Order: sequence, then C-alpha cells, then structure tokens
Amino acid sequence: MKKFQFALLCAAAMALVACKETCKVCGEPLEDCTCDEVCEVCGENPCICPGDYVDPINVTDGSAADWDALPAAYVASTVHAEGCSMDGLKSAKVYCDQMYLNILVEVNLEVVTDHEWTSFHVYLNADNSAETGGYGDEFADADTEWMLETAIYQSGAVAYNPAVFKWWGEVGGSGWLWTDPENPGTAENGWGAIVPEGTLPIGEAQAVNGIGTVEIKLLKELIPATWADEFTIGFDIQQNWESCGILPNAADDPETAAAVLAKKLVVKVDKGE
Repeated sequence: MKKFQFALLCAAAMALVACKETCKVCGEPLEDCTCDEVCEVCGENPCICPGDYVDPINVTDGSAADWDALPAAYVASTVHAEGCSMDGLKSAKVYCDQMYLNILVEVNLEVVTDHEWTSFHVYLNADNSAETGGYGDEFADADTEWMLETAIYQSGAVAYNPAVFKWWGEVGGSGWLWTDPENPGTAENGWGAIVPEGTLPIGEAQAVNGIGTVEIKLLKELIPATWADEFTIGFDIQQNWESCGILPNAADDPETAAAVLAKKLVVKVDKGE
C-alpha cells in the first residue's frame, strides 16, 4: 500500500510540471509538454500546464457564488424527486475540469440530524462504461467502479477527505462489495480501501451559509480511476450507517410504496476547449 500511495503522490507531482496535450493551434500531439516546449509545426507553445491553471471554484471563501460564473453546459445538477422517501439530500451540482471534481450538495437538516459522524458517499462510473463496476442497490445503472467514503460532518464541522474503495463484485452486481474478498478489510489496512482515508490529500470541503450546503473539491489525480470525457456520478448520505438520502432519486412506487431507483447523474468534463 505504501508503494501505491507513493506512486500516486509522484503522479500528482508530475502533473504540476508536465501535461500531455495536443497543440491548441494546429492539433499536432505534444508529448510530455513542459512549459518551455513549442509545437514543431506551428512554433507556438499552446500547452496549458497546471502552472497556468486557474481554479474557478474556491472552497475556502464560505461562498458558492463562483458556481454562477461556470459554463452552464458543464454544470450537471439533480434535485430531490417529490414522492421519494429517501429525502436526506435536497440537491447536488457537479462541475468537473481536467484537475478537480467539484460538488455542491444541499443536505436536508430536518432528516440528517446527527452531525457527529455523518457518512457521505460518492459513487463514480468514471470510465463511463457498463462493462465495469456494479452496485445496483441504490442506482438503476449498476456500473460504479469507485466509491469515495468519509463523513461530511465530523463533530459538527464540515470536512471531506475520503477513502477510495474499488468495486470487487460481479459486473452489474449488487451488494456492499468494496473490499477484496481475499483480503478482508481491517483497521490496519484501511478497511480494504485502495486509498485509505486521510493518507492522501484527495479532498477538502467548506460549509456555505451554514452547514446545510457543503462545497467539496476532489483532486482527480489522486483517485486511481480512468476518467472519460463524460461520466456518471451518484451520492448518498447516512445516519448510523444507514442511507437516508440518495441523489439522483425517483418517486416511490405509488401503489406499493417501494423504492424506485434512478440512474446516476451524467457529467461532461470541461476540458477548456
């Protein structure tokens, strides 16, 4: 595990000095572009390195106003469906660029009343493929290959630097199968996480106008996923390790009152093109 974590840290460091891009002017490939390299075809240096990257979302200012300035085509949103009994989450927005996955989630504090250790999960179909992943328990599309887990409220305060778990069950399957069955999770191995909680600086969060709205920023480089240009994402929030809110969701069956599952939210990556 230590070697894996070191490799991820090295990858994150490399991302700060090199970026694999194509020329923004002529479209020719630039291999391992550094900030002093120019395109051999057009003579320009159009490689946008992270040193030139301007983060459009600030998670330390106590405000979500910067979401209003984002390109609308890349902001995915979902709201609680009327008639759904899983009502612990009111709404969620997602914005993803080449560097960060940003989430703005509104919690129903009338339902989520215990803020001592409030579990919040992010479910990622990062590769946008139905040929990987599973977890049909909470979503109609059972193709989640990565799950992020930690508490969104910790001793009453907002935080989110999650563990990363891999799906170990059958493709398209159900069940809580986020641990290698041949290596059961223990406290010593981070409960089976591929990236144990707190070992890498994956995420940070802030409360916006009180703890009912939480803004989360996740560094994509430290999540060992294959990221497609378009992917799907879902969320749940728990009380005493039991889900009380899911997004996206759907109204319960009007005849049986049984839960009806919704598909995860589709997110298009803003590549700055």
